[in-house]
Amino acid sequence: MRMGEVLGGKIKYNKGIRMNNRIKNFVIPVLLIIASGILLGGCGSKGVAGVEIITQPITKIFIDGKEAGMTPYRNNSLLEGIINIRLGEEGIGWWQRRLELKKNISTVINWTFDKTEKSSGGYILSMEKQSPKRASLILASLPSGAAVSIGGEMRGDTPMAISDLGEGDKEVSIMLPGFKTISVGIRPIIGYRMLIEATLAREEKMAATPESNNTQLALIGGTKKIKILPTETGWLRVRAGSNPTSPEIGKVKTGEEYEYYSETKEWIEINFGGKKGWVATKYVAKL
Repeated sequence: MRMGEVLGGKIKYNKGIRMNNRIKNFVIPVLLIIASGILLGGCGSKGVAGVEIITQPITKIFIDGKEAGMTPYRNNSLLEGIINIRLGEEGIGWWQRRLELKKNISTVINWTFDKTEKSSGGYILSMEKQSPKRASLILASLPSGAAVSIGGEMRGDTPMAISDLGEGDKEVSIMLPGFKTISVGIRPIIGYRMLIEATLAREEKMAATPESNNTQLALIGGTKKIKILPTETGWLRVRAGSNPTSPEIGKVKTGEEYEYYSETKEWIEINFGGKKGWVATKYVAKL
């Protein structure tokens, strides 16, 4: 799949063109680009590099101080080396970075502007050559300490490095309580190291409004807290519902404290970064 293809649809990269409905609805968690596409064609071209930019909402692009067009944007005729990229306009906000473009690699920038700088976020995705026998990953986030899931398996916290990703399509999810999750679809390439730098957008605080449910044994009033007890892994899965087959929405760490709303015999409902989540009762202690 060539760069510019999004899971579920294609983006046209003409200057100033408006995005289709799939892209207009782009929010974090994001529907992201298959990473194998960031290898440019014509690898014999000396010094050729590229950049791909997607934003929500559509906005202006400035490269080295000159207006270059509107998002979504692709330019695979740049020279390798350092460039300055600025995105935004009045009424939307601004994002600016100094990037190093690598030969025959197109660097991807995916950014969502929100009401404030803290509630805006996105990521930068690139690659670099490494040992021809492996496909690896280096992942960093701001803030650091975010939980990382690859293919549904928890792999640790940021910053992190994985020496051998294996082959095949994978989904990388970056999660931190109080922040919006970023999910990136990737396809590792043998002989290349993937580089993901994510900026997590802070979630707006929401007042908790627990709903009644006939499976709940109690509805907790006021501010009540629980503490996560020690586990073998040092963390505990948070699920969307009160059963072990419910989707995992993140994890909490041993020793952390959370407000809770309600409970069943085996599960307790907590305030997980402004969302409701369920954890196993046997691994918590009420405070």
